[in-house]
Order: sequence, then C-alpha cells, then structure tokens
Amino acid sequence: MLSTHRSYHYRHKKRESRDKSAAPKASLEELGREIFFCGDPHGAFDHILQAAREHRPKAMVILGDLQPPAPLHEVLADILPYVDVWWIPGNHDTDNDVFYDRLWRSELAGHNLHGRVATVNGVRIAGLGGVFRGQIWMPPQAPNYMSAGAFIRRIGRGNMWRGGLPRRHRTSIFPSTYDNLCEHRADVLVTHEAPGCHRKGFLAIDQLAKKLQVKFLFHGHQHEDRHYPTYYGFTPRGVGYRGIVNLFGEDVVAAQIDPREMMEATDMASSLENYDRLTFKRLG
Repeated sequence: MLSTHRSYHYRHKKRESRDKSAAPKASLEELGREIFFCGDPHGAFDHILQAAREHRPKAMVILGDLQPPAPLHEVLADILPYVDVWWIPGNHDTDNDVFYDRLWRSELAGHNLHGRVATVNGVRIAGLGGVFRGQIWMPPQAPNYMSAGAFIRRIGRGNMWRGGLPRRHRTSIFPSTYDNLCEHRADVLVTHEAPGCHRKGFLAIDQLAKKLQVKFLFHGHQHEDRHYPTYYGFTPRGVGYRGIVNLFGEDVVAAQIDPREMMEATDMASSLENYDRLTFKRLG
C-alpha cells in the first residue's frame, strides 16, 4: 500500500529591506526647536498667544505661576488646535480657590507635568512643579513629611481642604514625588524652583536632573533671564518673567522686567534722592 503522506515545504517570506531613502529619525535638537518654554505668566497670556500664532511651535510648556484669568483651556483656546500646551504649577497657583480651579479643573488638567514624564513632540520632558516649603521639606534639611498622605494624617480631618491636602500645600514638593521622579529617565527637566547654580536655588534640583540624565533644564520662579554654563552633563536655563525660549535657550519673546524689581529700583532711587537732599542741606 502506497503511503498517502505528503511532505510540505514552507517558504519563508523574505524580510523586506529597509528603505534607505526613508527620512532619519529627528534628533533631540531638531525636535526641541519646535518646543517653547514659557516663564511665569502671572495672569498675562497675550505674549504666549502671539508667539504661538507667529512661530507655530508644536508644543509649549509653561513653567508655573500661571494664575489664569479664566479656565486655562479657554484662555488658550485659539492656539490649542495646533499647539500642544503643557504646564507645571507654581507657588502662586494655589493662592486661592479660583486660580486652583482654573488649572486643576480645566480641560488641560491632564497636561500638568508635575511629578511625571511625558513625551512632548518626541521629547521626554519631566516636570517638578511647586516649591520647597519648610513645613514639608526644605533641602538640604531632612523632610518633616515624606508624602501628602503622611501630612494629612498629621493635620487631621478638620484641617483638610476638599477632603484632602490643604490647598496651599498642593504646590509644595513632597519627597515621595521627588523620589518617584528620580526612577525615570528624560531628555528635559522643567521646574519652578531654580537649580543650585542660582543663588536662591537648590542642589536637590541638580541631583534630580542628574538622576533623570537630562540634557536640558528650564526653570521659572525667580523672574530672571539667566544663561548658565553646562555642568553635571546638562544645561540649565532660567526663563525670565513672561519670557519665552526654545530648547537652546534662545529668546523667542524677551523677558519683561519684574515689577517687583522695578519697584525696588524706584524705592532705591527715591531713597538716594532723599539722602542727597539731606546731605546738601547739611553741607549748605
């Protein structure tokens, strides 16, 4: 009896050769030119809207102290169809319930970068919003509370706000958030607080940048337009009051003079003028 068994030979499909003419993957530097970093707006957004219309970046990241005059998605409605807007909170964003709700209850609440890493136009951006406060943690001192939960258990139900952390401390940096962020990797770090190269900065920010292995760091808060040298493997950039820069720290919109500095300068000039008058009278 003849065997009816047939042997089958399967042809393996040849691998498709890669198209060598395909465009190479964009570099961090190329992608970064399409991302703008915006210094503290403190309620003014016209310059951000204008820069977006004029330059058409793929994304914009706001570095805290937004204090929007309306829900954030309404303030930026004209540019949201073509600009991916992200933000971190600053210390003044929890000054009152209104500012808080216009951010955390806006349609852009999910674009809060605080305590996370997100891919923005192909660039991994880590965010640490808020500020260090002595009641919670003031580096380099040891923290008083490691987490929001630990603080809530201490203060009791009567001191809670909306069933949780007091509003003010929703822009306080807790070590648990910081430590969790240290476990990630990113290309860029955005913070509200300044790094240690600033006279009012914190080495804890430098250490975070090193852990994340970032190449660039952008901060707000101090209202100073500052170029720093590259150190620890990353380049920090202080974005001034209502200023806007690109990944390379180049000005897109020049920073404005901080009103506080203007007042201080005016007060100093007035004091010197009064001193000169008194001196002239005595000499006369």
